[in-house]
Amino acid sequence: MLTGCSNPNRPTGVPGSTLKPGDGICEATLLNSAGKEPSYNSATQTLTCNFKIVTKIELLEITDSHFQVDVTTDAGTKHYYYNTTPKPSLGDTANPKALKDSVTEATLTLKLNLSGATKVAVLYTPKHGATGEPNDSYNDIYGTWDITEAIKGSL
Repeated sequence: MLTGCSNPNRPTGVPGSTLKPGDGICEATLLNSAGKEPSYNSATQTLTCNFKIVTKIELLEITDSHFQVDVTTDAGTKHYYYNTTPKPSLGDTANPKALKDSVTEATLTLKLNLSGATKVAVLYTPKHGATGEPNDSYNDIYGTWDITEAIKGSL
């Protein structure tokens, strides 16, 4: 366990930050340019986040199962991922077999009532396991973007 310093396997940032979880796997950016910034539409209860992911290894999966949205309210934190209801989705922007040095622009959406949220964070886990070693879990390697400030006007 690392103490007194940031964990390079779990970088954190805000919209616009490029994170490198597990340094050498990928460079993932939560886009923050006009029209691509994180947004929440309270009328449709839809959270939208746009990512640009540059792969540094062969056949990186950029799919729903690699993303999670954490929502904190006064009642605690709930985690939304591919096997929850509701679940975040990349839809047709997913890239299940991204080649080395390729660029994938993916749009993550989640239909959820965020009223009362005090913090909203999006996590990206680039790999679930070591290549060829399915029992060697990489789920402790992820990047986290705090999007609370970016969407607070819509909550």
